[in-house]
Amino acid sequence: MLNLPHLDATSVTVYRAHVAHPSATEEQLCAMLGVPLDELRRAQRQLETLNLLRPAPNGLWVAVHPETASDLLLSEAERVLIEQRTAMASARARLDALTGDYLDALRDRPVNRGVESVEGQEELRAVIEELTLGCRSSVDAMVRISDQADRELLPEMQLDLAMLAGRVRVRTLMQRSGPGNLGAKYLRAISTAGAQVKSLTVLPACMLVFDGATAVLPLGPGGAPGHGVVIRDPAVLQLLTELFEQHWEQASDVADLATATSDAGPTDMERAVLRMMAAGKKDEVIARQVGVSTRSISRVIAALMQRLQADNRFQAGVHATANGWLA
Repeated sequence: MLNLPHLDATSVTVYRAHVAHPSATEEQLCAMLGVPLDELRRAQRQLETLNLLRPAPNGLWVAVHPETASDLLLSEAERVLIEQRTAMASARARLDALTGDYLDALRDRPVNRGVESVEGQEELRAVIEELTLGCRSSVDAMVRISDQADRELLPEMQLDLAMLAGRVRVRTLMQRSGPGNLGAKYLRAISTAGAQVKSLTVLPACMLVFDGATAVLPLGPGGAPGHGVVIRDPAVLQLLTELFEQHWEQASDVADLATATSDAGPTDMERAVLRMMAAGKKDEVIARQVGVSTRSISRVIAALMQRLQADNRFQAGVHATANGWLA
């Protein structure tokens, strides 16, 4: 990193004098500028550090054009940057070249009758991320938060649904919960992101089904936290799909819960959005800071203004403050 000295007023004056009077001696420059000799030499050393002055064979100084000084000074830093970028591009290319080997080895992974055990939270997260990247048409999710094993999958579901909502069909069945708890907040977040959401009082399990071809389930009660199974067996997948469809038909639409919780306070994300709205930030800036798409933020803002019965952002800020939502 370059650590260049700052040119003060005296150094600038000395530089101008060297440009205007290239043959002037130090004594003449001191008399001309009214500065002591030690101050003149300090300025000259600073200008030399920046390549704006260079010593001449006759003991005087030669003033250098600022563009030439810049080229001399920054050429080494630019060379280092180019080398770093080249090294990064080379490393990326070498890693990308392994994609084919990874996919070939993945096809060779042994699977026991279409059911694969996944041990450990990190491994489970990697499996879900891999399925998310390869998903093309649909994700069906059951979210039940009544035991620890199901709760382990919630962060993964939230991440994946947020990424998928813009390009695939996402249907989520949520175990019905009261306003203000995790279930209600999670439900509002994913529905805002574009998922189709319904709720039931009781769900039989927690699962993710990608493209109707692969399912991820946490282990049942007593299973180690973060462990799960990946199912690709067609017969088992058909049963899981029928189970989902049966409960989907029986479930209530998310609008019912939204009506029931319309008087509830804002979620943490909604509160952050309100504060940024009050600060006058645009949708694009809010979306970038929250980490979602601009379209999703526009939906959040529209829903907040409707709940606050506000016609504009200023009015929304006034009503939110009156409700204690910005405290």
